[in-house]
Amino acid sequence: MSKFIIGVDLGGTNIKTAIVTEDKQVVARESRPTDAAAGPVAIMDLIAVAVHDLTRQQDINMEDVLAVGIGAPGPMNWQTGIVYSPPNLPGWSNVPLADEMSKRLNTPCYIDNDANVACFGEYWMGAGQGAESIIVFTLGTGVGGGIVLFNQLVRGIDGTAAELGHVKVQRDGRLCGCGARGCLEAYASVTGMVHTARDGWDNSHTTLKDLCEGDPEKITGKIIYKAAAAGDAYAAQVFQDTATWLGLGAASMVNALNPERIVLCGGMINAGELLFATVRKTVRENAFKVPADRCKILPAGLGEDSGVLGCAGCAFARYQEENS
Repeated sequence: MSKFIIGVDLGGTNIKTAIVTEDKQVVARESRPTDAAAGPVAIMDLIAVAVHDLTRQQDINMEDVLAVGIGAPGPMNWQTGIVYSPPNLPGWSNVPLADEMSKRLNTPCYIDNDANVACFGEYWMGAGQGAESIIVFTLGTGVGGGIVLFNQLVRGIDGTAAELGHVKVQRDGRLCGCGARGCLEAYASVTGMVHTARDGWDNSHTTLKDLCEGDPEKITGKIIYKAAAAGDAYAAQVFQDTATWLGLGAASMVNALNPERIVLCGGMINAGELLFATVRKTVRENAFKVPADRCKILPAGLGEDSGVLGCAGCAFARYQEENS
């Protein structure tokens, strides 16, 4: 009889839970609000309830669950299972999440960074399946990242590796949310795209002004895409500039790590070729020919489930390492 692995994607807004078999079959999944203001004890209790509810619905005994993997935002120690201070979870400080959840669920629990688990999800079950080395960029308010090299998730000695959004692309450039200047995130994220649109607002002839009622503070990534898709030249140029910055970051990764695939995740990928054509062209023009020709640049294969399924995949890999 096949055993099960459970993934839990802990976000500031929702807790997603999924049950997966050893042979990568998704049995069930669900999502419920986090209630971030309730604090760590209440949230850990909520995770336990979510896991028990889902296993009960599927008539699965916790004795048949090999491990539970939890993806959490912010700084943490993936080896000790301690979450330090996630920005979207107020009241959390040095919370021993793995140990506390192991007590509640009576099964081995592992934690990992949310961007790392999304990367592993794509490697394990998504667009990176079958490759030994992939790089994932998660595109949203910021730019996150993950790296798998030769079938191993790259975490770094302190667990802070693969912060791809903070690769430097411009000396003395825009101020990033991390406090430094010139980070890829400041240009290639949705936030960066909005910044670019506002920079040229005064001197542009664009339908964005009508869509935003003349107020540049109302610009959003969706509005920029809508205008670009409708043929607005300025909005299209803003989107292309954003994709070019992302392509430069991707080219650096191609030259540094020679991956088989680069996978792009997040809402921005819904733009399709408006994004991907420019990213691919920029990589070809700025990376060495041999690794650039090898590397496929692909949209995420798991959509919004890359995180929660990656949680299960990471937990399964760590369980196997400890029990081999």
